[in-house]
Amino acid sequence: MVASRGILARLSPPAEREGNGRVRVAQSRLPVSLVALSAAAGVLVAAAAYTAGRLGYSGSPWADRAYWLGQALILVPSAVRLLSRRAVTAAETATVIVVLTVAEFLVKVCYSPAAFAFPDELEHWRGTTNILQTGALFAPNNLLPVSSLYPGLEELTSALSAITGLPVFISGLIVAGAAHLLFVCLIYLLFRHISGSARLAGIAVLLYVGNSHFQYFDSMFAYQTLALAFLGLTLLAAWRLTASPPSRERAGWLTIAVVGIFATVVTHHVTSYVLAAAPVLMTWVSRRVGHQRSAAWLAVLAWLAAVFVVGWLVFIARATVIYLLPVVGDMLRGLGSVFSSAQANATPLSGGPLGDWILSATAVLVLTAMLPVGWWQVWQRYRREPWPVAMAVGSISWYAIIAVRIWVPDGSELAGRASTFVFIPAAYIAGLGAMRLVQAGRGWAARVAAAAALAGTLTLMFDGLANGWPPYWERLPGPYRVGAYERSVEPEEVASAAWALTALGAGNRFATDFGNYPLLGSYGDQNPIGDIDYLYTSPRFTPSDADIVRAQSVRYMLVDIRLSKQLPAEGGYFPNSPPVTYLHPIPAANLRKFDHVPDINRLYDSGNIVIYDLGAVLNSGP
Repeated sequence: MVASRGILARLSPPAEREGNGRVRVAQSRLPVSLVALSAAAGVLVAAAAYTAGRLGYSGSPWADRAYWLGQALILVPSAVRLLSRRAVTAAETATVIVVLTVAEFLVKVCYSPAAFAFPDELEHWRGTTNILQTGALFAPNNLLPVSSLYPGLEELTSALSAITGLPVFISGLIVAGAAHLLFVCLIYLLFRHISGSARLAGIAVLLYVGNSHFQYFDSMFAYQTLALAFLGLTLLAAWRLTASPPSRERAGWLTIAVVGIFATVVTHHVTSYVLAAAPVLMTWVSRRVGHQRSAAWLAVLAWLAAVFVVGWLVFIARATVIYLLPVVGDMLRGLGSVFSSAQANATPLSGGPLGDWILSATAVLVLTAMLPVGWWQVWQRYRREPWPVAMAVGSISWYAIIAVRIWVPDGSELAGRASTFVFIPAAYIAGLGAMRLVQAGRGWAARVAAAAALAGTLTLMFDGLANGWPPYWERLPGPYRVGAYERSVEPEEVASAAWALTALGAGNRFATDFGNYPLLGSYGDQNPIGDIDYLYTSPRFTPSDADIVRAQSVRYMLVDIRLSKQLPAEGGYFPNSPPVTYLHPIPAANLRKFDHVPDINRLYDSGNIVIYDLGAVLNSGP
């Protein structure tokens, strides 16, 4: 923490000053040491709640309340310290931001402290292990083929693991945690440079924490987590270039920007596209407000980003187009329905418990109301400054993701992924609005305004937890559930996947269900396929089924008997099959029918999990 504060101090602009020229320093009724102590207690309480969930109390009200108490101990003191009407120094602001970020990352680690359980982390664990085993980049990753084309995260983690001897899990936590903290510190510095106010930057970061993917998805061992740090570094370098640094520093910041662009491009596809679009927007804004020098530097960065992105896409990662095209198509079709009479895809802002839905709707209203206040501040004070104006223009995208969330199929997931980037400008503009409320005059009206800013900020922060990831039904770890992402990862499933790798070798085409899919692809290093519901749901194995097995080259099949005992938590038993509404579990007889098929051999049986060899079926027929 001391090192982080030192780095922030060296990169920060000059100290904020009062009107009389004296540096503003004030003692607070809530010292930062108490904020840090409360955050530490919050991590401990949240970890206890997670432990209770693993012991079978995940459905108990007291365990859920303990989790929220732990989060309140982390979030509330941080927000109170930065949004109080009393002054706060730059060092205190930086410390609060670091404490908040580290505490939330530790809470995420406590969810699964012994091994990776989130499917995205398992995908990159497999990619990193492939590099360690082969000694080469771009090794095929059957679980997430596109990730092998963007090896930045796996290369860094495998290097750390090879040098230190640490397992991939520990090395991955170190890389992800460092990248997440670096990203938050960089956007804090960017906000502070743009505004000239450390406090405003701190408030903007608090609002950014309201991003629904901040705690888990943006801090897990996944390629976007590392790419975000490079994105933040590039944006900060771009600001330094446009701020007319001394000529002796200009080459250094340009080098940092170029390295940041290239590192982003080779680490994550979507982040690199955002990075390529950002300088284009800022170039246009800079020209509009008359900052031709800034526009020239930003245009250079825009061209460099475009060359790197297109070059990597054409020469290395052409498969990315096939990977992203269906997602883009669904989004465009969903947005097109907004302007037509077709509203069949309309969905509520949030599923799950009524309280979570109300919190989600309230958070949307809060941010929607705060943005116009921030725009007014930009118009009054910064309309000739390119970066605040660019932030204002970029924040309009918030309303676009609301449309995506409501009208696009699976819009909540798409909106959540986009919010990682949309919240950068939106948090800054909303922070201007919150700062205006905090500094609104004197008397009882000013206190009400400051209380409203605090309440709105906390609403966003708690909404990011309640309606982010994991979903409400697995907010706490707990007993095994069918089709439940992290709740489908237990020792029996890991052991079955590891057995498949040891006994059968790697890369086999494997039929499996939703829960075992990421485990077979990671620990098992198999090639799992998900559009195989016909094998599981039919009462008999027919010649038509055998023809499809041969067409799909299915060599092995994993059958989890628990599919006959529970409905899937996430709505489907199989990852890539057409959506089906299941009213009852799959009949046990349908799952056990393979014991009576002459050409199918049982190879493995752990009690709940059975693995069959379909080789005879695959090699028979025409």
